[in-house]
Amino acid sequence: MKSILCFIIGLSAFACVPGRSQDIGSPTTAWATPSISTAHIRTEPRHGSEMSSQALMGTPLKVISVNDDGWCRVETPEGYDGYINGNTLSMMDNRAFTAWRTSPRMIITSPYEIKAYADTVALDIVSDLVPGCIVEGEKADDRQYTEVKLPDGRSAYVRSANAADLAAFAEAEPSARLIVDIAKAQTGTPYLWGGLSSKGMDCSGLTKMAYYGCGIILPRDASQQASVGTAVDVDSLMAADLLFFGNKETRRVNHVGIYDSDGCFIEAAGMVKRSPLNDNDNFLYARRILGADSTILTIKEHPWYFVKQ
Repeated sequence: MKSILCFIIGLSAFACVPGRSQDIGSPTTAWATPSISTAHIRTEPRHGSEMSSQALMGTPLKVISVNDDGWCRVETPEGYDGYINGNTLSMMDNRAFTAWRTSPRMIITSPYEIKAYADTVALDIVSDLVPGCIVEGEKADDRQYTEVKLPDGRSAYVRSANAADLAAFAEAEPSARLIVDIAKAQTGTPYLWGGLSSKGMDCSGLTKMAYYGCGIILPRDASQQASVGTAVDVDSLMAADLLFFGNKETRRVNHVGIYDSDGCFIEAAGMVKRSPLNDNDNFLYARRILGADSTILTIKEHPWYFVKQ
């Protein structure tokens, strides 16, 4: 709690205006990243408030304000905002954030939760990590384990096969088959409102997680995802197309899934599962993300992840 209180004192010297209005290079901009695998984003600054989303370890967050109880109002890379308890965050000023964006980092690419260990012999656990978590370190392809640094400074080791170099990951061409495979790997994972990880997810959390596994940053909610990409006819569906469901009279979207093949799609409804499209009477339309819209955010192009030369 001491670190967050010190940060509050420093932040109080700044004009706490919404993060969208601050330039990334401004000395008054405050930053943070979760120091745990999944930090809960809430609609109000209290534990009993609704969890609207999550932020994974290593996700860059812009700090809009910090209250006296240590709750931070943050903005995510896709522009979603909410409140995270400060004791789950590692704070950065602009200089530290620039250093983070230029440091060698790795992203967890295992489709399942893994562990970070204190050593490579006894394998004492330091932290859990979920797909999409980002840690500092240079991948050791010639060794079974790679030493990494977690956002709060803890040293740990992860299995090299479970992670990829972030810069190389960001440069890779997105794969429709990989997106579908990431979603299918979550089969049986319980539905969790606001969830965004392999621990539990809602429908748009599943689609966002699957696309993030290929470096694409989708909007958070189904209704927001329905506004990106390009429309595609149901007779022309391809793997990884997003399918939207809702009220046929109002056309209001309340559910999303990922098309697989053979008339079936992957969805988070009760649990992550593969379902026949013909069995759902609430299908509205489909949209294609890959190669469809240059305005869709990517890790490669988003300025919060890398310093552009």
